[in-house]
Amino acid sequence: MAESWSFQFDGDQPERLYRDGCTQFDDGPFRGWMEGVEMRRGFHLYRITGRSSHRYSLIPKGVMERGSIVLGTMLGGAGRVTTEGAQEQSWRDERRFFAVTPEAQIGYHIEPGRKWSVAGLVLTPEALAELAGDDELPALARETLDGKLGPYSLMRPLADATMARLARDLFDLSYTGSMASLHRQACCLHFLAGLLERLGAEDNSSEISARDKVRVREARERLVSDLRDPPDLHELAHSVGLSARRLNEGFRAVFGTTVFEHLRDARLDAARIMLHEETQVPLKQIAWRVGYAHSTNFISAYRRRFGTSPARHRRG
Repeated sequence: MAESWSFQFDGDQPERLYRDGCTQFDDGPFRGWMEGVEMRRGFHLYRITGRSSHRYSLIPKGVMERGSIVLGTMLGGAGRVTTEGAQEQSWRDERRFFAVTPEAQIGYHIEPGRKWSVAGLVLTPEALAELAGDDELPALARETLDGKLGPYSLMRPLADATMARLARDLFDLSYTGSMASLHRQACCLHFLAGLLERLGAEDNSSEISARDKVRVREARERLVSDLRDPPDLHELAHSVGLSARRLNEGFRAVFGTTVFEHLRDARLDAARIMLHEETQVPLKQIAWRVGYAHSTNFISAYRRRFGTSPARHRRG
């Protein structure tokens, strides 16, 4: 993994460097944190989350040996991934699987104003072969490992919510003490298995037309504009000129979830922010504000999503 990352902001902002380990940024244009951890030799986890008032780029310093691979999941935000010698990839407010080869210079170019999170795994050829098994690798990973491919970059919508949930688990590691390292490694291996499966899957994103993607994104904006009283599925679909079935298909292709799953996640994400920012507001009121009529249902959904109760999350 790169020994450091460079932050490059628009305007007169100076370049900032980040080195392996966990670094918190709470001043300047970028507020968030970055972490790089070596899970075992040649196998690294990196996590980045934050928001910036300026457009910025993150550039890993240095490149890795031929046959290495980076696999990961984008969670929200908007931007572009550039890889020297390969096609540029982009995303906007979507959950996306991506794979790039770090033997060439990579750049993550992030749009301002949106919260962006990414969880990725960086593997050297030795680590990839050891962890996945030579005979079980998807063809693309096998050819990368064998050095048969030049630099490449691909990005696909997540077909279901599983990979997004596995990525989120890496941001909500609940164990501490002696169990923390074991739990983190188990989560990473589960994440890697899902990423390799996604790498070997066919890309069916072209089944959703560009026009329908615009309608799906419009529906998403309408859906989350009033979490307490959102439109039902058929009302929402009708408002953007799609059938309910086509809208759900579109949500799966663009966001990796059904309409209901997307609404549930948006409600719980909003509740989590409120718990941290409005510490004196009762749980019952927060539940009501995000659309839960009964606090018991809210608590159960929150625990399933984040692995802990809202009250415990609020206490830290």
